[in-house]
Amino acid sequence: MRATRTDSAMLLLVALCASQASLTQDPGGLDLEALGTEIERGVAAVTGRAFRKPVAIATTNAEEFTAYAIGKLEEDGGAERMASDEVIAKHLGLVGRDVDLRALTLEVLAEQVGGFYDPPTDSFRVVEGLSADLTRVIMAHEFTHALDDQHYDLDGLDTAREGSTDAQLALHALAEGSAMEVMERWMMANLATLDMAAVQESQASFSSAALQAAPSYVWKPLLASYMAGQTFLRKVERRTLLTPPASMADVERAWSAPPRSMEQVLHPAKYWDPEQVDEPTAVTLPDALIPEGWTARRRDTLGELLLGILVTPPKQRSGLEVDPMKLMSMSYTHPAAAGWDGDQVVLLRGPEGAAATVLLTVWDSATDADEFEASLVPALGPEFAGAVESAEDRADAPAPLVRAGRAVALVRGDVARLGLDRTALRAHLVALDRSLGEE
Repeated sequence: MRATRTDSAMLLLVALCASQASLTQDPGGLDLEALGTEIERGVAAVTGRAFRKPVAIATTNAEEFTAYAIGKLEEDGGAERMASDEVIAKHLGLVGRDVDLRALTLEVLAEQVGGFYDPPTDSFRVVEGLSADLTRVIMAHEFTHALDDQHYDLDGLDTAREGSTDAQLALHALAEGSAMEVMERWMMANLATLDMAAVQESQASFSSAALQAAPSYVWKPLLASYMAGQTFLRKVERRTLLTPPASMADVERAWSAPPRSMEQVLHPAKYWDPEQVDEPTAVTLPDALIPEGWTARRRDTLGELLLGILVTPPKQRSGLEVDPMKLMSMSYTHPAAAGWDGDQVVLLRGPEGAAATVLLTVWDSATDADEFEASLVPALGPEFAGAVESAEDRADAPAPLVRAGRAVALVRGDVARLGLDRTALRAHLVALDRSLGEE
C-alpha cells in the first residue's frame, strides 16, 4: 500500500517492491504506456475487476524518490509522530538508544527504491533503468494497489486507522498480500514471455545491507506486511510451497471488511472462522490519571506483532536473512504475545524535557497475562528487574509494572519523575479486567 500519511513502517512499505529489483540497465528504453496497457489488462483478468480509469505512469530516479519520501514524512505531522515513536521504541527496548529512526528509514529507502504507487495522485512511478521484464513484474504488483485503491480508497482506509499502528499494519498486510497474490498469478500467466532467469538474477543482486542491519522493530513489520499478509489470505498461520493460493473471492471478502488487528492477520482463524473471530478491545489511559504538568504527546496501539518483538530478549532478536524459504516460514509473533486482546501506548512529556511511556495491555486470559508479565524481565533486563523489586518493597514508590487480572501496565522512561499514582492505575486496570467479562 502507498498512502499519503507515512510513519516509519509506511515509508518502508513504499520501498519493498524495489527490494525485488536491481537497476539492470535496459539500453533500448521502455514504452511505459504500452506496458501500462498490458499490465492493466493482465491484472484485471486475474482479479476479475475492471480499472475505473487508467493509471498514470512516470519515471523517477533514486534522488527524486528520496526527496518524495522526505516530503511525505514531513506532511501531516509525520516527522513529529516518528520522533515520538522513536522515544517510545527506546523506552520499551525495541531499538537501541543510539538509533536515529528517521535517518535509518531514509537509508533503507535510498538503498531499495525501484517503484511505487501514490494514491493521492493515482499514479505509478518507476525508477529509470529497470529491465523490461522486471518492470513488468513490479508493475503487476503496483497496479494491483492502484486497482484496489480505485475500488476501496486505500488512503481513506489508512486515514481512518490513524492512532493505531496495529490497525494500519493489518490494513497494509491485506494490501500487500493482495498485491503479492495477483503478482504471482500474473507471473504464472506470463511465464512464456518473461525471462525468469534474468528476473531472479536481479532479485538476488539488490542491496539490502541497511535493511539486514536494521533492528527487528524496523524490518519485521515490513516483511510481515508482505509475507504474513499473503499467508492471511491463504487462511493458514504457516505456509509452504504446497499451500494453495488464495481465492480472489476471499481477497474481495477481506477488502469488504479489512482485518482490524495484526492478531487477526497472524492467526487467520480469528478473522475467517465465525466461531473464533476475535476483535481487538479498545484500551485507554484516562487523562485523569496523567499527573499535573504532564501531557500526552502520542497515543497508539502496538498490537501483537510489535509486542512480540518487545517480549523477545534482545539477544534472541535475529537480524533479517534474505532467504526465501526462511522468510516463508518465519514467525511474526511470540508465545508471550499470542494472547493479546488490546493495548494503548502513551508517550507523556513533562517538565524540563522529562519523558515517560505508559503501556496498558489486556489479554485473553489470566494465563496469557502471566506469560506477558513473566517475559518482561528477560526482555528488559536486570535494571528493570531491580526497579520492579524496589517498587514492591515500597508501597509509595512509582511502579514500573502494575497488574490486575488480565490487565498489565508497564511504565518506562522517567518513572520516578512521572510519579504515576500506583493505586489509581491499579484501580483502572481492575476496571479494565472487569470490562472483559468472564474468561
